[in-house]
Amino acid sequence: MTNPACSGTSNCEARSRTGKQGFSAGREQKTDRDDYLKKYEKIWIILGKILGAALSLAVLAGLYFTLVIAQPQPDTEEEKAVQPLLTASPALQITDETELRTLVGSFPAPVMSFMSGSGMTFVSGKAEDAAYREGYGRILTLYWQTAEGEPLILQSIYPAAALELMGKGDYSFSRTAGPVLFGMSSVRMENSSTVRVHAQVRGEGLYVLTIPQTLKGSLSGIARSIQLFTAD
Repeated sequence: MTNPACSGTSNCEARSRTGKQGFSAGREQKTDRDDYLKKYEKIWIILGKILGAALSLAVLAGLYFTLVIAQPQPDTEEEKAVQPLLTASPALQITDETELRTLVGSFPAPVMSFMSGSGMTFVSGKAEDAAYREGYGRILTLYWQTAEGEPLILQSIYPAAALELMGKGDYSFSRTAGPVLFGMSSVRMENSSTVRVHAQVRGEGLYVLTIPQTLKGSLSGIARSIQLFTAD
């Protein structure tokens, strides 16, 4: 039986050629699509390797940083200059302001005191040793008073790190910032009757000012009248 779709040899041949061409075009499209997919697959593989390497480097860098931080760091110049402790020596006490130079000379660091013209009156002073770690520290205490007779206590403590020689007492930290003492920021503490501020000067001393609560409104002005002195 003759295929009605092929009325002649030429028509059948034409249809055969058309079918082959369509098959070839489809195969070419598939090949192009496969090449496209393979190309981007390679790109993603390369990107994945780069990302993996970057993550590995980040982990190694973090580990190195952690190890460096965990190692003991070299001391700073200030920390290297550890203040030597003292040997015990006799206590000194004075009641005359003219003897201040002698008292100040017995202290191994600058001493905190009022500047001349401050309007404060000298009462007495003393210097005494206190056991500290494997040796001794020293506490120099000066007693002053205002023109109204209000007591003021100035303490210079050596070494500067000896916070325990200051004594905790029943003080608690104040919400109010301490005043500036001879250019240094200070810590303010209070109890029911007094206000105490202290400042540390590295390599020199720990300095403590104690005033009655009745003078807390004048604390900044009092602090501005204080300076560090040496016997020289």
